[in-house]
Amino acid sequence: MTSKKIIERLTLQDWYVKCETEHEVALVLNACLDAEVNWSHGASASCLPDLMLQEKPLFIGQDAEYGCGLCWDDLEPFRISKNNEDITDWFFEELRK
Repeated sequence: MTSKKIIERLTLQDWYVKCETEHEVALVLNACLDAEVNWSHGASASCLPDLMLQEKPLFIGQDAEYGCGLCWDDLEPFRISKNNEDITDWFFEELRK
């Protein structure tokens, strides 16, 4: 079960998490499910595009520039938007608590 602290942070926009493994992708998407944060096109975070697992590292985030909801890409789009906060270390540390 995802902590209330993580859920609250994921519901805010302008964040991203760097995922190095499929396991990390699953952890992020499971937390997004608990936070009821869906993909920007409206699908549930449980829907996982096959292409998504081919790219490593993979960045999953919620960026106001792309509209409401989750998006994934390489780092460049997240880095260009100066509003996005890298919550990778915080996210995985909170999961360990």
